[in-house]
Amino acid sequence: MNNKEIRSYKLDDINATGTFCRTDMPAGAKVINISYSSGSIFLHAIVKPKNSLKKRWFAIYMEGSKLEDYDKKTFDYVGMVNIVPTLHVFEVHDHE
Repeated sequence: MNNKEIRSYKLDDINATGTFCRTDMPAGAKVINISYSSGSIFLHAIVKPKNSLKKRWFAIYMEGSKLEDYDKKTFDYVGMVNIVPTLHVFEVHDHE
């Protein structure tokens, strides 16, 4: 038995472009999808719930916005939220 589950994690403070959001996920969590509901973005991840929690940072940018912080940090593209305007979500690996 591998003890993995799919869980969702809400990203807060998504009002401005270039917003950085933190969420705590079990170590080793793998984000598999993004959804949007009632003004909030949710990350869906495969996790081992018994693993210790790890702080993870995500950046949210609107379609067409400047990626001013992109060159200063290590970003991995996670996916997009297909609303108007379209939002793109990146995981940030060296957020201060």
